[in-house]
Amino acid sequence: MDYAAESFPALDSALGGALRAFVQGFLLHLDGNRYTIRLYSMVAKLTEPQESVRRFLEERSENGEPPPTYREISERFGYKSPRAAADHVAALEKKGIVTHQKRCARGIRLVQKSSGVPVVGSIAAGLPSEGFAVSSERLALDPTFYGIHDRSRAFALRVTGNSMVGRQIFDGDIVLLEHEAVPRNGDVVAALIDNESTLKTFVRRSGKVWLRAENPLYPDLIPASDLQVQGVGRAVIRFLSK
Repeated sequence: MDYAAESFPALDSALGGALRAFVQGFLLHLDGNRYTIRLYSMVAKLTEPQESVRRFLEERSENGEPPPTYREISERFGYKSPRAAADHVAALEKKGIVTHQKRCARGIRLVQKSSGVPVVGSIAAGLPSEGFAVSSERLALDPTFYGIHDRSRAFALRVTGNSMVGRQIFDGDIVLLEHEAVPRNGDVVAALIDNESTLKTFVRRSGKVWLRAENPLYPDLIPASDLQVQGVGRAVIRFLSK
């Protein structure tokens, strides 16, 4: 679905009421003043044993080995009974991580072969701050759907502050970014300006570059000595409940 930026608040309200029971949020492609909107549901967090089993399945898949049986999973992790392995696989299936073909000893298949995109921390959408606040959270999405073809370049940051509300980026949103991408004039970027990090619009004009806030309460940021773009924004995720 494509919507003009000015129609977004109404859509936000409509989604928050009508679809709150079905989705956890929505994801917006960043493209000038228009946004492509997709409903987004974040996979529930895995317990430590579930994550261990998921990694074991991924490891076997990457090594070209067949999916393990419940007994092999139990032997790997020292479970007393294959029942424990079956319970973990059932939980992974419920969370959308695997599928399991019935009556097939090696019928476990990974739906998601990667552990998603790392949310490396939070970034100020306000006045610049020193570095990112660290996080271990991950987003269960495929970055190639959002124009990031090299998965290793994908990362995400949680927004704090309101200097980007004019681009429909609000406090608490998560921005999906591409590292080592070349920014274009008007791109949303995570940048290091004079050794402080911030989320702003990248501006290049008459051979000069600076960062523009999308809120009249905040000034433009003109580098005194250094401006490094750490990532170019590709999408915004907003959760319907917190």
